[in-house]
Amino acid sequence: MEALTKFWLFLCHWVEFDVSEEKETIDDAIEVLTRAGLPYKTRARRGKDGGAEYVLYVKNADRDYARYCTGWRPF
Repeated sequence: MEALTKFWLFLCHWVEFDVSEEKETIDDAIEVLTRAGLPYKTRARRGKDGGAEYVLYVKNADRDYARYCTGWRPF
């Protein structure tokens, strides 16, 4: 089911923006994206260790602006 979900999101031009085990981290990013007026999707999935993971998706066209708004750094 996970592969089908990832494929559907890819076809609809949604890309994985942030993954966290803590919902508060995702909520902070959602607050910033909402203020910037960017569309987003969130979902919970099971991580490799069996625990819950929260995933934040943004539209592919908005990814760079979302990174700018949230202060995302590659390292």
